[in-house]
Amino acid sequence: MACPAPSSKKSAKRNRPVLCKRPEDASRSMEISTAHGPLRAPCYIPDATRGFVRSVDASDLEAVGIPALMINAYHLMTRPGIRVVQRLGGLHAFAGWRGPIVTDSGGFQVFSLIRQNPKHGQIRDHEIVFRPPDGKDKLILTPEKVVQTQFRLGADVMVALDDCTGPEAPAPEQRRAVDRTVAWARRAREEFERQLAQRRSEGPPPLLVAPIQGGNDAALRRHCAQALIDAGLHAFGFGGWPLDEEGALQLEMFAVLHEVLPPEAPLFALGVGKPDHLAAITALGRPAVFDCSLPTRDARHHRLYCFRDAPDPEGAPVVAGSNFYERLYILDKKHATDPEPISPYCDALCCRRYSRGYLHHLFKCEDPLALRLATLHNLRFYTQLSDQLQRHGATTG
Repeated sequence: MACPAPSSKKSAKRNRPVLCKRPEDASRSMEISTAHGPLRAPCYIPDATRGFVRSVDASDLEAVGIPALMINAYHLMTRPGIRVVQRLGGLHAFAGWRGPIVTDSGGFQVFSLIRQNPKHGQIRDHEIVFRPPDGKDKLILTPEKVVQTQFRLGADVMVALDDCTGPEAPAPEQRRAVDRTVAWARRAREEFERQLAQRRSEGPPPLLVAPIQGGNDAALRRHCAQALIDAGLHAFGFGGWPLDEEGALQLEMFAVLHEVLPPEAPLFALGVGKPDHLAAITALGRPAVFDCSLPTRDARHHRLYCFRDAPDPEGAPVVAGSNFYERLYILDKKHATDPEPISPYCDALCCRRYSRGYLHHLFKCEDPLALRLATLHNLRFYTQLSDQLQRHGATTG
């Protein structure tokens, strides 16, 4: 049952998400109400960047228990275009997806394109100018335009435009990115409230997520988070690259956010996807929504996730760092004649009906069915892990 959030002003009441956080027990779960059903954290949602998860369809995703999709609004602006999506009934109809949809803003493209190669655009104090590598017309992003676009798409959860940096960026650059991110979040919130007032739709309103920047500087992360709270934001994301220069999870920065953010505030762990990372962040005590392309990309590269023991044994929490899973490389020669399923604990299509030897054969023949079966297996592993984290939480051992 959803708990109504407190309100002092009518606009704040419309904007504030309806949440219910369970008492501090082993489950450590939070429910976010949306117009397309509840989204319960902790959970993993796959990256459907351009409106689809490669090699599988919406019914496949429903069958393995995927609760929501992460779609990139910037990529849809470039192809097929927002007007096309609108003419086809909005993003849910376009993608054939009946559950919640989270749309990213394009902020990460600032990092992956412009910061890596300045010829792809320019970051200004008031806007971002993209010059796509394919030579098409430049694309200008502002906090207001990004919010308007996500409303036009019909997103349930919208990510505000931010200035994304890597953990290795120098301190002055990190501070400028934080200043821009906070200023843009204020503008995004103002536009968000204007859109809500104009549309007056029934049911739960969308949720606006503000990414928190600051790199690997704990004081700067704390400052950014507090500034966004003071600006009236109610949901937050981990901004920037979640790994340090050595590829380790920036767990200390997630701990900072756990300390600073209000207990009822949803956290979106943007770009976090390793199973042990999901467990480590959940062990901090704050439910999060995780998204990453890792499990679907690994499936296409023959890497399959398997629990070492049956999930949910005796209601035990997941122990972070305990090697509770392994990755199986299906092209290893030993699997060519293996009659066993990928995992005895998986109930997805591949493990219910086919053997390791058959999947090995499909990949060797480069048949598209291999991609579908492997992708569904990895996604089912993640939904099983999400169920375990919701029911029993995680511990550091």
